Amino acid sequence: MAAMKAEALGFDLDLTYSVAHSQTAADLRAAAERFINAYDFTYWMYALAGPDKILSNYPDDLIGAYLENQWHRGCDPLVNALHRRRRALSWDLRSMPMTRWTDVQQRRLMQWRWDIGARAGVSAPAYDRRDNAFEYAIVSFSRDRPLCDLAKHHHEPRVQLFATYFLSVAPQVFIQPSSPAEITLPSLTRRERDCLTWVAVGKSSWEIGQVLGISEATVNFHLGNAATKLDVRGRVRAVAQAIRLGLINPI
Repeated sequence: MAAMKAEALGFDLDLTYSVAHSQTAADLRAAAERFINAYDFTYWMYALAGPDKILSNYPDDLIGAYLENQWHRGCDPLVNALHRRRRALSWDLRSMPMTRWTDVQQRRLMQWRWDIGARAGVSAPAYDRRDNAFEYAIVSFSRDRPLCDLAKHHHEPRVQLFATYFLSVAPQVFIQPSSPAEITLPSLTRRERDCLTWVAVGKSSWEIGQVLGISEATVNFHLGNAATKLDVRGRVRAVAQAIRLGLINPI
């Protein structure tokens, strides 16, 4: 039933949650390729700031130049726009003429995107609020043709989930992969799992309370407990972590 409701909202849960189940860089690449094939994009990028790790199908020499120049640290207009918005952003270079950029590096970067055909797309950030080495993650999908308003409406939440789930698995993929024997799974109650499962398909606390026959405050209580046990902040991060650990399966 949860999967049917999610489908009605325009989400492909199996595709979106494939990121949360990723164990390797190859898994992340496969999820991105599925996304661009399903939704008619050309390019994709996962980027993790802090250790500055990038997975992408952009040309290798351009990715190398991006990292060498650290364009993501103040020079990239798209990254700057994401930080101001702090959520998914649809963009189109046709509405951002090159004459707009007075900085030489910014013009170089935006011209690079234009030349390879990354002229419109959807990008989203995710932020780690804990005090560790990781600052933020960005997920971006692009192509040479504009997106219609309906596509923007559907793709923004999809890409935002990709970004959130990517940040939940990126440290394990890029920095210190953990063996299954070293992982101790947190113990979630049935109510905590139920609440997380309904959050995963877009239900509000009030709606979850109506489904489960409990108060909105009780729903928030269970979600807060689950987030604490999963060592994350916020219900979206809690859902991503629970799916990655196999504690819930909304599909």
